[in-house]
Amino acid sequence: MEETIYGRQRREGYESVLEEIKENRAGRTPEENAIKEKIFRWWAEWKPDYEGWLICADSLYAPECMIDAIGDKPQVYKDYRLAMKHQRDTFIMDMGPIDNCVVEGDTLAISYNMYLTAKAAMGLLEKGKTYRIKVTEFNRFSFVNGKDNDPMVVNLLLTSTTPGM
Repeated sequence: MEETIYGRQRREGYESVLEEIKENRAGRTPEENAIKEKIFRWWAEWKPDYEGWLICADSLYAPECMIDAIGDKPQVYKDYRLAMKHQRDTFIMDMGPIDNCVVEGDTLAISYNMYLTAKAAMGLLEKGKTYRIKVTEFNRFSFVNGKDNDPMVVNLLLTSTTPGM
């Protein structure tokens, strides 16, 4: 699959963060740097297809992670996986680079644009039209046992708006 402009921007963002962390320009703790590195690495490795996304997502979200992102109620990660399958069946998806990132203690906040292209007409959504969604996430991380002391998301709150709608 050919790299999109957003894929290149995500990869370049990760490379920039690695330099920032190496020099510890922000004066973060080792744990905060590990969290920031993790989210930017995940962002650089993000895949648009469902199976590729699963591989990436399984490395980011702890099995017990509570995710408040799709639907009316928070979901445990295994149920969120199913919701994402439906989303991928309905839309072609791409993620823009992380615009803003703040990490403090075990919590990381990011904002970015998500691009969804409808695979079929659905009410107000036109088939083939790409919609930009502005997303803000708050991720709480924990260093999960058995995962090589790698930080994993244990709680995600995702909010989004569609500009112009």
